[in-house]
Amino acid sequence: MLDFGAVALEWNTMLVQLIVFLPVLLFYAFVIYAIGKTLSFMKTKIQLDRERNQKLDELLESQRRTQK
Repeated sequence: MLDFGAVALEWNTMLVQLIVFLPVLLFYAFVIYAIGKTLSFMKTKIQLDRERNQKLDELLESQRRTQK
């Protein structure tokens, strides 16, 4: 037992608080990690989509020139 004057904490109490608090903390860490990964994925996807659209525009333009 830890004795802080009027407040005394037992190890069991601290252990229970840690067991209850740790999953919540891990959940929030996972949510922040998932948001970061999603933002990174979307940034890369947008860049690749723009490149693909640019290549499609070039392909369509070349097809229009050959049809004339």
